[in-house]
Amino acid sequence: MHRGRTLALLAVLAAAATTAGCAGRGGGEPEPPTGGEALVLRLSELPGMLAPGGAAAVPPSFSLFGDGRLISVAAGPSGGWPQLREDRVPPDGVRDLFRDAAALPDHAAVDGPDAPVVRVVVGATGGPRTVTLPRSDPAAARLRAALAGYAAGSLVPYRPAAVAIVATPADPTEPARPWPLPTLAGEPLTGTGAGASCLVLRGADLETVRRETATAGAETRWRSAGRVWQVAPRPLLPDETGCADL
Repeated sequence: MHRGRTLALLAVLAAAATTAGCAGRGGGEPEPPTGGEALVLRLSELPGMLAPGGAAAVPPSFSLFGDGRLISVAAGPSGGWPQLREDRVPPDGVRDLFRDAAALPDHAAVDGPDAPVVRVVVGATGGPRTVTLPRSDPAAARLRAALAGYAAGSLVPYRPAAVAIVATPADPTEPARPWPLPTLAGEPLTGTGAGASCLVLRGADLETVRRETATAGAETRWRSAGRVWQVAPRPLLPDETGCADL
C-alpha cells in the first residue's frame, strides 16, 4: 500500500514538472499592450545638454502603439516645426520589439552627467517602465536600428490633432515677431523643462500658428504680452492629451 502511494505521488510530480516546463517554453513571454492609443514602447534620444524647454521640447525618435502604428521623426530639415512620419509594424514585429524593450536592464550607468542618453519607455498594464541608457549601449543601438527598419519606406506624414508649444523666456533685446495668438505663456513645466511653459493648441488656433510660423526657423523669437520667447512646437502623440504627458 505504501509503495502504491509513493508511485502515485511520483506520477503527480512528474506531470507537474512537465506542465511547468511547457509553460516556461511557450507562455512565459510578456505580451505588448493592444489598442491604437496604448503605448508599446517609446525611444527618445536626448543630447547631453538639453535646449531650452528640456526634454519636453524634444519629440521622441520612435513611438510604437498597440495597433502597430509607429510614429517617428522624419529625416531631413524641419524648418522649426517637427516633421513626423507614420508607419506600420506587423503584429509579430510589435511583439518582438516589445520583448526586446522589456528585456532592457532597469539600471545602466551613463557615460557622465552631460553625456547623451537613450530613454526608453516600455508600456505595461501596471504602468509604464522607463529605462535610461547611454547612447553607446549595444542593446539600445539594436532596438533603435530595429525600429528604424520599419520607418524606411515612403513618407506618410503624421498629422497630430494637437501640438504643445513649449515656450522659454528669451533675451528681451532680440528681434522678435509678434505671436499670432492672444497669449503664448501656458502651464509651467518642471524637471528639465523648469523655467519654460507649455501651451496646447488645437483646431483653428493650431492652424493659425502653423501658417504664421511656416517660414520661421527654430531660432525665431516671438513677442507676446510684452516679453520675448523662444518656442519649440512638440506634436502630441496618440497617448498624450496635454502638457502633463510631456
